[in-house]
Amino acid sequence: MASILILTHEFDEFAAAEYLIKGCFAPWQQMGHRVRVSNGLPSTIDADVVVLHTDLTVVPKDYVEFAAQYPAGVNRSAVDIRKRLVSRFQVRPDDDWTGPVIAKSDFNSGGLLERHHNWMAFVRNKPPPSPSSQVFTSYPIYASKSEVPDAIWSDPGLIVERFMPERDEQGYWVRFWIFFGDAGRCNRICGPDPIVKGANMIAREPAPIPEVLRAERERLGFDYGKFDFVVHEGQVVLLDANRTPTGAAAISDYQTREAAKLALGINGFLGKKANARRR
Repeated sequence: MASILILTHEFDEFAAAEYLIKGCFAPWQQMGHRVRVSNGLPSTIDADVVVLHTDLTVVPKDYVEFAAQYPAGVNRSAVDIRKRLVSRFQVRPDDDWTGPVIAKSDFNSGGLLERHHNWMAFVRNKPPPSPSSQVFTSYPIYASKSEVPDAIWSDPGLIVERFMPERDEQGYWVRFWIFFGDAGRCNRICGPDPIVKGANMIAREPAPIPEVLRAERERLGFDYGKFDFVVHEGQVVLLDANRTPTGAAAISDYQTREAAKLALGINGFLGKKANARRR
């Protein structure tokens, strides 16, 4: 039996949110493991494996340092998921790209979580964890970079990328690779509009995992999370990397089965823990 610690930020609302990792709790407990959630930094290091699950785009330094003390850890290297670091297709004003472009927030979830954390810090009379963040939840698409407003180019909280959609006669597609260690699944969904969400989904089907994404996962230091991507004219385009994905866990037989499969990914980290102790 092992002890698994889910390390959340003191301003996260972990109990209220539908985080995907919650679906792993019951399978882990059925395996005989103990699962504990820490809302903020605990006073003692009492776990075999720590899952760094602070819901901010950039993990605060004190959380990174605390997680480093455990025998094994999940996502201890995935500490910065700003889109300017994730993206391979960022466009700048002087680039020679002449195709369509899309503007988006540099922050995960459009900066909404940073705003919540800053508000919680204000209420508790503490320094804001993300003072430079801002909220930008839209995804404006422009026919070319010359149409992008100067306000977007000059805003350090926004980035502009090539707009490279995956499209066929059904509509627009986006793919999701959800993984935990060696376990995972990949699907793609279709919608009628360029920005595909679950709310406008009209089709869903399994999809293969491109090898190039495995390399991107290594580059970004991800052990657990969700990658959103498309395949545009044969080219894989990573749109977003999220280390704290949400999803209505265990609300259906399908979700329960998939959560049980994903939970098996913890086994590789338990092996690392055992090796660390032997050394």
